[in-house]
Amino acid sequence: MRLFLSLLVVLSIAQSVFAATPAIGTEPVTFMHVEKNNKHAYNSIQAAINASSPYKEVVITVAAGEYNEKLYITRSNLSIVGESAANTIIRYAQLRNSWREHNDSDWGAAVVNITGSDITLANISVINDYGKIHNTLEHQFAIRGFENASRIIFHQCDVQAYGADTVSLWNKKEGLYYHSYCSFTGATDMVCPRGTALIEHSQFYNLKQTATLWHDGELSSEQKFVVANSEFNGVEGFWLGRHHYDAQFYLLGNQFSDNLADKPIFKKTYADKQRDQPNRWGSRYFFANNKAPYAWLDDNFQPKQLNIEENNLVDWVFKGEWQPKQQLQMLKQQLATQNFKTDAFQLK
Repeated sequence: MRLFLSLLVVLSIAQSVFAATPAIGTEPVTFMHVEKNNKHAYNSIQAAINASSPYKEVVITVAAGEYNEKLYITRSNLSIVGESAANTIIRYAQLRNSWREHNDSDWGAAVVNITGSDITLANISVINDYGKIHNTLEHQFAIRGFENASRIIFHQCDVQAYGADTVSLWNKKEGLYYHSYCSFTGATDMVCPRGTALIEHSQFYNLKQTATLWHDGELSSEQKFVVANSEFNGVEGFWLGRHHYDAQFYLLGNQFSDNLADKPIFKKTYADKQRDQPNRWGSRYFFANNKAPYAWLDDNFQPKQLNIEENNLVDWVFKGEWQPKQQLQMLKQQLATQNFKTDAFQLK
């Protein structure tokens, strides 16, 4: 009898535990808020990130203001949403070489440092202004993604660094990245993904007579860097792109300033041939429907031959493995549940 009663007690406890624990994947999103001088909010973005670790999926909303801090994002399933890129600014001055003098890796060399996956930044400016302060165009990251970071979205963001490698998302094995309605400013290899990236409806401004785009897609013939329906500008004579590793570029429906140099995308080679990387799949630079000043940007393939249309561009680029637009739509719906003031935290 005692054994029977003990079993009933254990069963009762187990039932109460399971009843109180939601099934995996059904936990509601956790909202956290950052606002300076508000005792009911976190006063820094990093403090909110640190406090988010117990929760499965988190949206951090950031009130208008300037946040002079570096971010270290080690968790996954995190969205950071500002009121707007014009008034919500993360700013820090950091030269990569200065950081590496005292550190063994790039972890911390950027304004935003990411090792997690399924990360979204929206309605935010990320600015590394070291080069502007010290008048140098050397390497200075605004955002640096590391080897395991994938499925990273920037939406309605303004990303600036006054030097090389502004946006460096470097998961070359399986990195997937999507950026839309953004503005990018920088110098050499300004936006330089490893893996597969799609950028739409965005603007690029190059501060130097060197490459705007760079790609590393050497591990798979399917890896590609696609820029569509965007605008390119910069100082007189700025270059469109280059690569050191095997790469694949698609430029679709873009507009190019007359300041663009008459210099096709190219593979960097060295006098010391041992430094050259192999080019397994040959030169792969594809153009369609661009408004451009040079013949080398003329159409050299028909998008319909690859079943590419604007409404299925995401499916084509990511082969159906990732739906970033659906993630943005879900984030928009999640934000709609909060009582924000009019026009704050709005997503297209």
